[in-house]
Formats: sequence, structure tokens, C-alpha cells
Amino acid sequence: MKLSIQSVVLAAALLVPQSVMAQNSDRDAVDRAMQTMMSAFEAGDANLAYQVLRKDGMVLGYSTTKGQVVTQTAEEWAKGFPGRPADDEDQRHRSYEILDVNENAAVVKVRLDYPGWDGLDYLALSKIDGKWMIVSKSWSGRRKPAK
Repeated sequence: MKLSIQSVVLAAALLVPQSVMAQNSDRDAVDRAMQTMMSAFEAGDANLAYQVLRKDGMVLGYSTTKGQVVTQTAEEWAKGFPGRPADDEDQRHRSYEILDVNENAAVVKVRLDYPGWDGLDYLALSKIDGKWMIVSKSWSGRRKPAK
């Protein structure tokens, strides 16, 4: 019996559980949300961030400068976006890793390597009304010494 590649691919697709296919679809959707958030960082554009960031979400981190935990709403945090790329945007490096995705929740680790800042953000996303949204951000980092 001769099998075509198409027959093998079709048979394999039928054997893949729906939950795995749904998880891959959700992972892709989380990735698209993160691409939007990365574009918002690059452009310094809060309105772009709000496409994937809930304004009522929470941002929490320990400020070594202030010596205390700092909390604010995502909307308060996004007000810090200048509406244009940072002057040193060409020197800023960001990357992210999707750590976990399940039916309605995901966690993403974001690395920030800026001329004056070295940090990590952990973003929690929830699927709300079928759309993946960032609902919280926990951050840590340190200022880099001036060169």
C-alpha cells in the first residue's frame, strides 16, 4: 500500500487531541498579544499597549531606589509611556519567553536590557471574552551605572 505525504499528515492531524490543538492556538494568541506589547514598548505608545493591557490590571515591584514595594494600576503605569520611542530606543533590547499557557491563563517572562536599566517583568495574561489580555505585571530590576 502506497501512502502519500498528504495522507500521513491528515492522519497525524486527526490523532492530535483537540486540547493540544487548542493549546497551540492559545499559545499563538498569547504570542500575538506579546508582539503587540513589545511594539508598544518600542513606540512608547500607551494606546497600543491598551490593545492587550487591561487598564485595571496591577503592576507591582520592589523599588531599590525607594526601598519599598511599589504598586500601581496598569493605567497609571502606562501613563509613563511618552507617546514616542525613547531617545535611546536603538540601544534597548527586549525579549520574552512564554513560560506557561493553559485554558484561560498564561505567564510570560520579559527581559529588559536598557542602557540604564536591567530588569525582568513577569506578565500574567488571562483570556477574557476570548481575548488574551495582560492583567498583571510583577517586575524586578536594577539601575545600571552610567558609563
